[in-house]
Amino acid sequence: MSIGAFPGETATRRGKRRILVGGLVVVVFFRLLTTADAFDRGLTAVVILEVVMTGVFLLALGVLHLKPGWVVVVFGAVFLSIVIEGIVESVVLGGLVSSSAAIVFGMIAVLGALIALSIRAAFWLMVTYLAAIVLAVALPNWIPPAHIVEVSPVEMAGAFMATTALSFAVIAYFVRQRNRLQQESDDLLHNILPDEISQRLKADEQMIADSFESVSVLFADVVDFTPMSAGMSAPELVGLLNEVFSTFDRFVAELGLEKIKTVGDEYMVAAGVPQARSDHADAIAQLALRIRDHTEHVAFNGHSIRVRIGIASGPVVAGVIGTHKFSFDLWGVTVNTASRMESEGIPGSIQLTEQTHELIRDRFICEPRGVVFVKGMGDMNTYLLMSARPDTELR
Repeated sequence: MSIGAFPGETATRRGKRRILVGGLVVVVFFRLLTTADAFDRGLTAVVILEVVMTGVFLLALGVLHLKPGWVVVVFGAVFLSIVIEGIVESVVLGGLVSSSAAIVFGMIAVLGALIALSIRAAFWLMVTYLAAIVLAVALPNWIPPAHIVEVSPVEMAGAFMATTALSFAVIAYFVRQRNRLQQESDDLLHNILPDEISQRLKADEQMIADSFESVSVLFADVVDFTPMSAGMSAPELVGLLNEVFSTFDRFVAELGLEKIKTVGDEYMVAAGVPQARSDHADAIAQLALRIRDHTEHVAFNGHSIRVRIGIASGPVVAGVIGTHKFSFDLWGVTVNTASRMESEGIPGSIQLTEQTHELIRDRFICEPRGVVFVKGMGDMNTYLLMSARPDTELR
């Protein structure tokens, strides 16, 4: 099954090649049986034809082993030879019926072309196959048969059973490939968008735009990341951010929140979208504490980092923008305020708006920071989230 393999071969190409190579190997095995049967029955012309076709298949496997890049040419020649063989055998044995409908195997060549070549190539091979059927009917009327044989129902049934089995195998391959690719596509879409949003997109909803009256939004930023990253190589930089954000992603998934996006070293999460939840402020506060506490005690790729976190609660508009590279995003004053809470915050601390504080004050310990001037918003009364209250049950 490794015949024709080469370094860097894609999974799709490998699957196609293995099916075709395996099919050729099986066909060669059964050719030996049919050749022996034809020899016992004294069908010299059929024996010659079987030997020639077996040689063609073995040659194809040999060429494919030596020249993996010739897969299209090799299998194109094999498929065409199968169609031609059906005509020759029909003539040699005197017609479609007396040849046990040997021409029917040409259908396998058409299906094989769909796997190995292309729809266009398979179409033209199908046209050739249909023309071959016409010739297989017409030529025996003009050319005397080399052998007169009595066809048994078993032989005829065998031809149709073999063709059906091979056709089923080919179609099953296509169905399996389709299902696999569909699953990969769905998984990729779900990794980019919330499940609910991806389902609406697949339902061909033209515009997705929703208003939410009360959600909580968190922004987290790595403190002094720019000077830290100046001395890093590209793999080191990406590796650091990947480890940091992958950890945050795990916390987000455990708490049932929605990661919105990352921009540079900034991380944005929301609670209460795309499905509303009454405990959105509590959930986002738990996330903030997990992020702060984890980054205080754990090094990432050998680097100790601190984060600055900002949270705001209130109404937002959520929707999907883009036609090719979809993006689920949030807009509104609440989003801008959460971003300002982060940028105007204290390294290693979690800064909240007064509205968020009102929502969580009974379950979390907060300290007033006082009035903070926020660019574009003026003076705002803010709080610092310290910890959960001892009697609070957290997820």
